This record gives sequence, C-alpha cells and structure tokens, in this order.
Amino acid sequence: MATCLNSKFVITKGVDNNFVLTIKQDGSTLPMELTPTDTFVVSLVELGTETEVVSKNASLDSNLLSGKIHIEFTEAEVHTLLTEKGSKVDRYYLKPTHKLVVDCSTTNNGDFIAKIPEVYVD
Repeated sequence: MATCLNSKFVITKGVDNNFVLTIKQDGSTLPMELTPTDTFVVSLVELGTETEVVSKNASLDSNLLSGKIHIEFTEAEVHTLLTEKGSKVDRYYLKPTHKLVVDCSTTNNGDFIAKIPEVYVD
C-alpha cells in the first residue's frame, strides 16, 4: 500500500476511498480516547449549494486510545460527485467542490462538529 503525503483531502472517482481521521483532545494535539458508545456521522456537503450528497456513520478503530475513526466512500457514492478543475494554462489544478462535516458525540468531550472545509474530487 503506497502512502502519499498530501495536505489536500482528495476523493478519487472510480475506486472505493478509505480515510482514517484522528479525533484530537480539545485544545491538544493528542488523540482523544474514544469509547464504544461514541458516534461519528460523516456528511459530504457540496460547496455553494450546501446540499448533503452523502451521509454515513464512521467506524471506530479497534484501538480506542488512538482516537481514530474510519470512513469509506464507495465507488458508487463518489461516482456522481462534482469535479472542478482549473484551465489548461493553470495545469488543470483541482478546485474544492465539497466539505466534510463530522457530527461527533463522545463520552469524553460531549457533542461537537469537526469540519474539513475543502474536499477535492479527482
């Protein structure tokens, strides 16, 4: 499995997309200790229209101390997502078309919302 260090959150069409997010402790860079009853509802929202295009539950990592949640977008779910690219002169760079909203309900930090404001679709 190849690893690519990229600061952009990119969803790729034509394949299943699996992501791991680390939920951090409030005001810290350390991972939050999760509990089996914690829930994370992930919504992919189209920028501009604010239309929710995908909503699903994230799964917890088996190591609850890691603060990690797993999100999978299937090929069918990403097939119809809006893709936008810059012009040829700008090398067809990707433009963000969605945002990711995670509605979190945790034992250790209560209810809160986490966002990735720019999601790119390739």
